[in-house]
Order: sequence, then structure tokens, then C-alpha cells
Amino acid sequence: MRVSDALVSGAVAVRPAWETLDETIAGLTDLLVAAGRLRRELAQLAVARVREREAVARTAMVDIGVSIPHARLEGIDGVIAAIAVSPQAVYQVADGLPISIVALVLSSPSLSGEHLNFLAALSMLLQSGRIRERLRNAPTPEAVMRVISDNEQTRG
Repeated sequence: MRVSDALVSGAVAVRPAWETLDETIAGLTDLLVAAGRLRRELAQLAVARVREREAVARTAMVDIGVSIPHARLEGIDGVIAAIAVSPQAVYQVADGLPISIVALVLSSPSLSGEHLNFLAALSMLLQSGRIRERLRNAPTPEAVMRVISDNEQTRG
């Protein structure tokens, strides 16, 4: 699955005004609802599941300024994702370090393999400092989508 298969430009935030991880999770979930990728009645449950998952194990990779909060819940069709990028920080972790790229990933519990494959593909994409820099400085959601589609590789 390609990363761009799970993203739509309507679920991309460039320089959002969020300040905390909780605001970021809620904001990205709202974008998925607005983009028609997540049913409104699942939004609160999705936020709660992601927060529960983050309480168990934080997904922030502070050394590269990336976070990939994720959860699986019934009612999700396939794997869906939203992303927020900012040149400075989408939010800061407790010790003040900036997280400038946040990708929220949701999937059905029945898609364990697909969920893990998607996370692996996204993680591989975000390991590149050049790609991270281009994402952080993308001026529009369409530019973010272009950076991702131009640099991703198909994974089985």
C-alpha cells in the first residue's frame, strides 16, 4: 500500500494552530471527518483510542521531529491517514522539543498486516531528512501530497 492511498489533500494541515498532542489528534480527526474518510459518529472514539495508545507508548520520534499516533477501531474501512506539517512545530513534547510532522493513522482491527505495512512505509518515507524538510516547508496541502507521492515506494 502506498502512503498516498490513505491520504487525501482534505486531510492535510499546513501550519495548524494546534499547540498540544491532544489538540493535534482532535484536529487531524476532524480533518478526516471533513474529508469524508471517517464517519462523524466514530470521531470521539477514534480520538479516545489514539490517546489511549499514546498513553501506553508515545509515538514521537523526537530526534527527527516526527510523530505517528495510530489506533485500530471497528467501523474504519481500510487504512486512513491525516497529516500535519509545520516549519517550526505542530506541537511540542513535554520537554519543549518540537514535533513538526504528525501523521495520524487509523485502521480496522481486522487489518493488522495492512496497518503495520502502512506504518512501515510511512516510517521509511519519513526517515529521509530531505523529505522531512520538504514536508515541513510545503506551502499547501497539495504540495504535501506531491512530496509524498513523488517519494514513496510501493510496498507489498
